[in-house]
Amino acid sequence: MACAIRSVSRGIRGWNKWEGSYGFISRQAVNLENPRGDSKMVYPIVEYGQMDPLLQSQSAVTMGVVYRRKEIPQLSNLLIFGDNPSGEVFYVSADKLPNGGQDAIRRILFNDKGQTKTLLQLVQEKNVAQGKPASTRADLRFGEGPNGELFVMTKRDGVIRQIVK
Repeated sequence: MACAIRSVSRGIRGWNKWEGSYGFISRQAVNLENPRGDSKMVYPIVEYGQMDPLLQSQSAVTMGVVYRRKEIPQLSNLLIFGDNPSGEVFYVSADKLPNGGQDAIRRILFNDKGQTKTLLQLVQEKNVAQGKPASTRADLRFGEGPNGELFVMTKRDGVIRQIVK
């Protein structure tokens, strides 16, 4: 089965000959034969398929930050990144990179007054509070404050959220 892949890379980009570890055919398909077949390419440290049930059909990685502070120990030394438009937030180790393979992607959920929620759920709740229809997208971006604070911005509700312990 052909599917599109979204990836987090640590080197030279191969677009539009490669989509992640697979040969690029089109925006709808990749070649599943001979993955990682070009020795001159630097392949992603993580990648995921658009067919993942957590995601929407049109997804794209939005790069985040490497969190080096200690205020949120659960996130220390992790690369935090997200998926557009689903608003899913993920992490991988920033320091213990796999040697020639891929690392596992782990999901981050948010604690909102004791309830676990996705970023998209937070956006939708804010939309309703704003008197707007609940968005089907988050359109997130990450940022760091002057003291290394971690922020996530969402275009669909216009909110900048600080991630705290």
